Amino acid sequence: MEKQIISKLLSWYAKSKRDLPWRVLQKNNLPNPYFVFVSEYMLQQTTVSTVKTRFEEFTKKWPTLKDLAKTTEPKILKFWSGLGYYSRARNLLKAAKIIDKNFNCKIPNKYDDLISLPGIGDYTAKAIMGIGYNAAVMPLDANIDRMFARIYALNKPLIKIKKQLLEKSKNFCSQQQASNLIQSFMDYGSLICTPRNPNCSICGIQKFCLAYKKNIQNKVPIKLKKQKIKAEKFTRAYVLINEKKEILVRTRSSKGMLASMLEVPNDVWEEKKILLIKDKFIRKTKLKFKKKGLLSYPFSHFNLSAEIFYAEINKKNFPDQKWLNLSKYNSSQLPTVMKKIVNLAI
Repeated sequence: MEKQIISKLLSWYAKSKRDLPWRVLQKNNLPNPYFVFVSEYMLQQTTVSTVKTRFEEFTKKWPTLKDLAKTTEPKILKFWSGLGYYSRARNLLKAAKIIDKNFNCKIPNKYDDLISLPGIGDYTAKAIMGIGYNAAVMPLDANIDRMFARIYALNKPLIKIKKQLLEKSKNFCSQQQASNLIQSFMDYGSLICTPRNPNCSICGIQKFCLAYKKNIQNKVPIKLKKQKIKAEKFTRAYVLINEKKEILVRTRSSKGMLASMLEVPNDVWEEKKILLIKDKFIRKTKLKFKKKGLLSYPFSHFNLSAEIFYAEINKKNFPDQKWLNLSKYNSSQLPTVMKKIVNLAI
């Protein structure tokens, strides 16, 4: 059965694969491992449609691993604005510098070497090996997990069948066409064997699918109950603009949310509004602020509610501060939430 599924998927992929910029083939008929490496970091928690455009911008800016390894954290964080999950950018840069130093600037092709790099887990290591180097592995992402669960009618939540999925995946470790097979699974899960209402009527492997035979393809895999409502945090943000149309900014802590990124002054984020304490710098300014509105911004695990205040100030009274030209804030290192705060204030 597995051999027949592999044959069907490879044939389908040859005709129907998605046109993605990180799949451009080299002379060895495999994608550039550096492109695979970058794309896998970018695709963590971000959709393919969003990554496509940003990936092309990224590789124009840093076309090789050597170029990337030479850049700085502020520059990659500035580029990453809008993609979210900024720890991915930091890990990508750290990994690039390690590869440049320890692996002669070549993306590793061994599991133990890859898994040792910041931000790379089992899936990403196998994806780089399989797609970039045609190694006989099968990485398990959401699409592939779902397809295996349906093919073998594993009628349980994915989190409870991880060991079974890993065992089943061994049946699909191709010795000759791993790169194409892995990508065919990814595309098939995205386009045909979709999370909701899979397109079984046009599926070329339906006769091998146990979930289809049992008519439970819409139930497999079982969904866990929805998580509880997201928590909420509160802050007050202060947009200060001088006579030269510059915004007062500063660098956030190197740890925690949005680490090392630029921000406008704001209070420490609290889970209860009553616990907010006015920012030390803002207290020292003794300025009178105008209230400009309220912003609700969603992060992955909580929503941030920010009360926004505005004041005009004289630059010479704040000689030791960092300033950002108001006309350039949209293309700056400010994370999206800070850009939205500035936008609301002005």
